[in-house]
Amino acid sequence: MADRVAARLKDEDRRGFTFTYLSKIENDVLPPPSANAILHLAAVLDTNGDELLALAGKVPPDVGNTLKQSPGARAFFRSALNRQLTEDEWKKLLEQLPKDEKGKRNK
Repeated sequence: MADRVAARLKDEDRRGFTFTYLSKIENDVLPPPSANAILHLAAVLDTNGDELLALAGKVPPDVGNTLKQSPGARAFFRSALNRQLTEDEWKKLLEQLPKDEKGKRNK
């Protein structure tokens, strides 16, 4: 698995991702890798990248960039946080958003 992640990162001219490095992460010897490496790991594992990023305590890069660039997004998110929404309330809020062009909502 480490070799497959390393190959994906190499395609982007990123540093290596070795078996030893992965083992140290798994055993809490090293902190989680970069968000980019986690997203490649998720792709190799065929799992949700946002979930792995959350487990690593990281924000998806697209979400972070939107919050950096958009005062409206920051105000919206802060307002929702200040209301201390429950998980069900977050889901209800999500349901109020229009669906994307494929008829789905991002979850």
